[in-house]
Amino acid sequence: MDNPLRASLALVFALAAAPAVAEPVSPWARDGAAALRLVDAGRATAPGARLAAISIRLEPGWKTYWRQPGASGVPPRFDFSGSANVAEARVLFPAPERDASEDGVTNVYHGVVTLPVEVKPRDPKAPVDLKLVADYGVCEKICVPVRAEADLVLSPEGGASGPAAEEAQAAVVASPRPSALGATGDLGIEAVRRIAGAKGQAAIEIVAAAPAGSDAALFAETGEGDYAPAPEPEGASSDGKSRFRMVFEEPELPKSGLRLTLAAGGRAVETAVALDEIALPH
Repeated sequence: MDNPLRASLALVFALAAAPAVAEPVSPWARDGAAALRLVDAGRATAPGARLAAISIRLEPGWKTYWRQPGASGVPPRFDFSGSANVAEARVLFPAPERDASEDGVTNVYHGVVTLPVEVKPRDPKAPVDLKLVADYGVCEKICVPVRAEADLVLSPEGGASGPAAEEAQAAVVASPRPSALGATGDLGIEAVRRIAGAKGQAAIEIVAAAPAGSDAALFAETGEGDYAPAPEPEGASSDGKSRFRMVFEEPELPKSGLRLTLAAGGRAVETAVALDEIALPH
């Protein structure tokens, strides 16, 4: 009869000698204070879709920008056109941080930035060769443009799990979910209405619901994804709602409407507001 201790030790040594399954990531593309790579994060929720991620690591004190940088900065551009077996690659942007300075308000990320990418293969049963050309800006006291290239093959079965894949899956949860104007719940845009502004300037007030005790932040773009003034918080009112004010330099609001991203308590929603949905003053 075999010695149980000897059998257990043999199993331990066999496992130790077996090669570890490497997490599927591309090599870091480093440039100064920033480094970028692609991550295989497994299967996405849509049938046949895959989840990848763009991971950017910044040195302390440096920042990069959200899809709409704000008063200054460089919007990121991610080009997947060189990929094989890709019908669509859609980058998700978790809510950024609000960075206010004498130069205005910018929308930024610090530290480790994980941007999920929902990949739809042309043939879900075949590997995906994901090729990325990324142009983005990083700033400390001055801004520096960065171009990075990364290449990663996504297997049809999905990559091995690991810290980078877990970060990507967590970033999907933190990314804004669509929410209609006026939707009920503890997080959402309840109303947008015109208010009096200075001569030659249009102004609006945004009323938002956010969980009690959370520090709600609101980010704005035009309906075409272009620059819009930063919403300024006016604090919570007696009804517990968070209110924000936006003042435009022009006398008219953008014809394309607005896209508003509301973040609070580690969650975020995104609301498209058409021009005709913005209420007139009382």
